[in-house]
Amino acid sequence: MISIREIDPADLALFDEWYDAFRAGAVAGREAPLVAAREALGYSLRNPGPLKTRIAVGAFEDDRVLGAMLFEYRLADNLDAIEVEIDVPPAHRRRGIGTALWQWAVTRSAQLGRTIVQAELAVPADPAPGAAFAERLGFQVEHVEDHLVVPLPYDELRLEELRSEAGRLDGYRLTSWAGLCPPEHQQAYADLHTAMDLDVPTGGMTREVVPWTVEKLEASEARIDRTHLALVTMAHTLDDQPAGYTLIYLSRGDIENAQQDDTLVLRDHRGHNLGTFLKLANLEQLAEHRTTQRFLHTWTALTNAPMRKVNGRFGFRAVEQNREVELKVPLLRPAARGLILDEEDRVLLVRFEFADGPLWTTPGGGLEAGETILEGLRRELVEEVGLSDFADPPHLWHEEMVAEGHAAGYDGVLNDTFLIRTKHFTPAGSLSAEELRAENVHALRWWTRDELAAYDGRFGPRNLPALLDRLLSTGPPSTPVKLDV
Repeated sequence: MISIREIDPADLALFDEWYDAFRAGAVAGREAPLVAAREALGYSLRNPGPLKTRIAVGAFEDDRVLGAMLFEYRLADNLDAIEVEIDVPPAHRRRGIGTALWQWAVTRSAQLGRTIVQAELAVPADPAPGAAFAERLGFQVEHVEDHLVVPLPYDELRLEELRSEAGRLDGYRLTSWAGLCPPEHQQAYADLHTAMDLDVPTGGMTREVVPWTVEKLEASEARIDRTHLALVTMAHTLDDQPAGYTLIYLSRGDIENAQQDDTLVLRDHRGHNLGTFLKLANLEQLAEHRTTQRFLHTWTALTNAPMRKVNGRFGFRAVEQNREVELKVPLLRPAARGLILDEEDRVLLVRFEFADGPLWTTPGGGLEAGETILEGLRRELVEEVGLSDFADPPHLWHEEMVAEGHAAGYDGVLNDTFLIRTKHFTPAGSLSAEELRAENVHALRWWTRDELAAYDGRFGPRNLPALLDRLLSTGPPSTPVKLDV
């Protein structure tokens, strides 16, 4: 049976196992994959910054990690969005592991009140498993870039040809550095980062651009410098106004790959071949600082014809597409529920009263801020029925119900239901009858299977008798079943 849970990145053995699954799924079928290095990702997870939360989530079977997800969300901007990356090694695909990880992401997104899910897909060729999975979930492709590589060390003959073709740089000067930005250039460099964020093609992706300040630049560079060496070349006018920059990262933990990141020439300074001069100067820095790296990677939007032309001249070759995808989801109230069965397979249900009649459903309720699903389940069952002594239960069902009237302020509810086996008991929760009625709980009752089958009223889930029959016949599913609503 597959279970989904967060991993503690401070548990180095567990993190290594999670990272192995993460990387194995990410590199499968790709010619020149670029994946966050073990050391860099581990540092990021173990030392959270003030601007973003990153969570490592694993799919476990018998304490073995079979699949991995990186779940991220920003804390100061883009407050409606989360980002996910789900990676399952080929040997463990087609078992519902990716779907189970996705259901965890849906529930946590709902708990955070976020309604935009974003992801990046590396697509070496169609059909690609990750792209097909995202399409089935309803994601839309909003932006496409080519992922390009060039071998290292860089071809000196080509470099000489490019220098010769570029000629002389008139009206500008270049400044290069390795590592942190020198203080005298920080404001100009921060302004260029803001301009880059505003200029870079993003297609239809929902993205809030927040201006860079010197303080933000210093904090970002300090974190990055622990795991990467930044190589920067900036162009200035002769009266010392910034005109553009280019940036390469050398990972301190990846011995094979270097990353050509931003290249920007401000609009008023285009047409002077500055992009070529910037790249030439930074390649000289790369030659000085490179050790064992065999590939230089970059990404260029399909719509960015000028940069595609420059990258072609520098010998970059496309190895895959990078597709940015997005899914808008309803605002659902997440709830954890327990299918509680006694020794005789009787099921304990609670009764809610609505304007259109009563509803008998499984005990449980909405998650509170910061709770995991199981923490919320245990709290709710103590409050409603007085049940606390049970092991971590199997996850049975995942139900997303979009409908008015189920939860004030929400588009609907999201129920994750778990199987709990227990000795028969008289339900009596920590909440009083008045407090339960305030929660719209009006009765508690054990039901036999015959009584379920004979009842002509409503259940939650709506086909509860059939679901229970199937469960008792075949046992709990290996991964949660998404219920049709």
